[in-house]
Amino acid sequence: MTTTCQHAGPARFLTRVARPPRQLGVTASAAVVAGVLASAALSTSPVGATAARRALDDAGPVPGTIFVADPGLVNGGDAVGPGSVTLYRPGASGHARPEVVVTKGMAGPGGIAVDSSGNLWVANESGDVVEYSRAELAKPSPVPTVTISPGGDGLAFDPSGNLWVSTGSSVVEFSKAELAKSGSPAPVATLSEDDCSLAFDSYGDLWEGSTSNTLSEWTKPQLPKLFKRGELPSPAVQITSNSLSGPCKPAFDHAGDVWAGNYNTELVVEFTKAKLAKTATLVPKVVISSAQNGNPGDVAFDASGNLWVPTQGLGTVVEYTKAQLAKSGAPVPHDTISMPTTSNGPWAVAIEP
Repeated sequence: MTTTCQHAGPARFLTRVARPPRQLGVTASAAVVAGVLASAALSTSPVGATAARRALDDAGPVPGTIFVADPGLVNGGDAVGPGSVTLYRPGASGHARPEVVVTKGMAGPGGIAVDSSGNLWVANESGDVVEYSRAELAKPSPVPTVTISPGGDGLAFDPSGNLWVSTGSSVVEFSKAELAKSGSPAPVATLSEDDCSLAFDSYGDLWEGSTSNTLSEWTKPQLPKLFKRGELPSPAVQITSNSLSGPCKPAFDHAGDVWAGNYNTELVVEFTKAKLAKTATLVPKVVISSAQNGNPGDVAFDASGNLWVPTQGLGTVVEYTKAQLAKSGAPVPHDTISMPTTSNGPWAVAIEP
């Protein structure tokens, strides 16, 4: 089914294809599963004994902590929860024991982000947006410290600390000041756009991974115009490629190159910063085509430049080192975290800065 966004004013630039459903009970070939389990068995290590190797200290998550979102049950392609966000220690692999599993306040987490203070923010597709403070995440059973509405299936912080949320029918922006307490604050901006996986680059430009098989950019100078018109204008840049098929939330490496997992394929692709200056149909610089990428979702880089990929089709999170990302191929992941068997499969990953 194809959905075209409507708004007052000029015709929209994008025509959106309905988001692929998050699959329940996804199975992979015996060879793929065997490979994942073998990799996990080889890389399993015990939970670190020191605070430096744990996901938590007395104040909350430490740098490098891995957050993994599981949307829970789905209905018609939308997460209805309850779902969870699981915290793993830095460097976790194999069947590592979760440090914390956050379930209270979950209602189908569709996107996660960690702010500059180490607080976890979760966009619930069937509810609202909830924050878990860093201190709250040090507890065995964290509860939300802030709840705001509406919720959605994606969110991202801009460089100023303002929160942008994709609600499924629009994109709303909440100022940093509005995030201090629960409620239904009036958005700074409400934009006519739907079903976005949002990310900001280091310049403050807004990027979207779209189910119309594109990566689109709106530059920072464009964004103030949104406040006046209440609509998302045509992108400054739109990237198409034969290698893009259901791209999810993009991530940017230290060089400014953009990476995206493609939900409809097993591909994780890179487009160089130099090629992102104008609308074009591009060939990726690097294509990671490992079978262990099954249905990749929202990817994230850690501080060392390693890429973490949630693989909903296999129920794992895999890590590729910076060295492995230097060229195309099908490398065996450096690390593999096997999610609990009750998981519907990880959809998004975030790393504590």
